Amino acid sequence: MLKTTARILLTLIAILPLGSCEEKDDRGIPGFSEITVSPEKDVYEVGDQVTCTIRMTSPAGPTLKKSTYWWYTSWWFQSTENPVDFQEFEESGQCVSSTITLTEPGDVKLYFFGRLEYPNYDWEKIEISKTIKVKGTAS
Repeated sequence: MLKTTARILLTLIAILPLGSCEEKDDRGIPGFSEITVSPEKDVYEVGDQVTCTIRMTSPAGPTLKKSTYWWYTSWWFQSTENPVDFQEFEESGQCVSSTITLTEPGDVKLYFFGRLEYPNYDWEKIEISKTIKVKGTAS
């Protein structure tokens, strides 16, 4: 009985490494800074125009096959008129949004999304957001 248990245990120890999956950290997911909003204000007004910038702080690993990045705002989720703002990283390591016109008062979330594609149909989502305060215009 003890011999059988020992054999089963040794067999399990021997085959467990064969079934382990690749660690996500081994893929070399790039690092990113916080989003900066320009011009910088404590409180924005409806109608203000801003741009968002994010910096890649560490590059992707060698197994990355394809990456796609885009900007989005919280009110675009309810609208079919606003397209997604696809952007590429510049040589400087920055990704800058198109001009965003603030159209709604309240706490507005500005999003940076990314889709990183790796071999074997594996992928990773990047989502970074920054909330800004927007007040309505005086009527």
